[in-house]
Amino acid sequence: MAKTAKTASKTRTKTFTACPFCGGGITRKYEGLQDRFDTTTRTFSVSECMQCHAGFLNPMPVGDASSFYPTNYLSGEDEEARTSGGFDFERWYRDNQCRFDFGLLARATGISLGKAASYIDIGCGSGERVLFAEAEGCKRSAGLDKFDFKKSATRRGSEFIKSEILDFDPKQKFQVASLFHVLEHIENPEEVLAHIRSKIVQKGGYLIIQVPNYGSMERRFFGRRWFCFDVPRHLWQFNQAAVTGLLEKTGYKVEKTYQVNAPLHPVTIVPSLHRELDIQRIWVKRTHGVGYKRLMTLLWAGLTVLTIPVSLIQNLFKRSSMLTVIASVKT
Repeated sequence: MAKTAKTASKTRTKTFTACPFCGGGITRKYEGLQDRFDTTTRTFSVSECMQCHAGFLNPMPVGDASSFYPTNYLSGEDEEARTSGGFDFERWYRDNQCRFDFGLLARATGISLGKAASYIDIGCGSGERVLFAEAEGCKRSAGLDKFDFKKSATRRGSEFIKSEILDFDPKQKFQVASLFHVLEHIENPEEVLAHIRSKIVQKGGYLIIQVPNYGSMERRFFGRRWFCFDVPRHLWQFNQAAVTGLLEKTGYKVEKTYQVNAPLHPVTIVPSLHRELDIQRIWVKRTHGVGYKRLMTLLWAGLTVLTIPVSLIQNLFKRSSMLTVIASVKT
């Protein structure tokens, strides 16, 4: 199904001849995709399964991918992107997204994050969801990540662990775990999901997964310009069938799937229109001055607000750019 070859960099390449999810035949869908952060000059291609219609990089870079991740990949906190007054707009904006996402968990399971006995955000990045859980009243909140993205300082019960997922074997398991925009980055998602079920989440606990939605209206409209391809960091382009199939294969019970996003967060539309209107690219690129960054940030913010009606329409048709799946660990 797949062949692996060495390259001159720290990564290797794996080539698929059949769909890694269902074994179906595949076709080359998008070619010549470029890294929006310019960490590499290589271009990449996405293949699509003709049966389950999921996508994936093919050939796929595997191995040490650290060179593809800028140090401020997940936050502009060391740049001019953050506000300089008493009101932290970026923090408010992220908390608004967290409230929506964990609202889906409550809707599907009846468990609010604030009343959960324990929570861990796997691939926690800058740690904002961990601190959000703590602020909501979660008794034990933790974050796990192999990278150090300037994680927020530990407060009260919050804990941040620097580790590979497969190396993490806590003495006490968690009631709720999350993979927010992590699964698409992982070379071996099936192995990771199995490890989380057996080692990290307690029996009767829950896992919430959120990934870009390859089945979205946006991807169909923008084609190869779609922001969420994010090559070469996004190895997999999941649709509902691919995620639920992986979860069921690794012993979970799928409780609910959602193809909706927070109404105030249509963040994938504007950068799909033009690569310079990408807030992460604005944070990462160091070749432009402060004035240019502030101007582009304001332009990005203004256009993003204007696209909120588009986001609402996608939610109405349940074909948003985000796919959220809630699963339980079988007792």
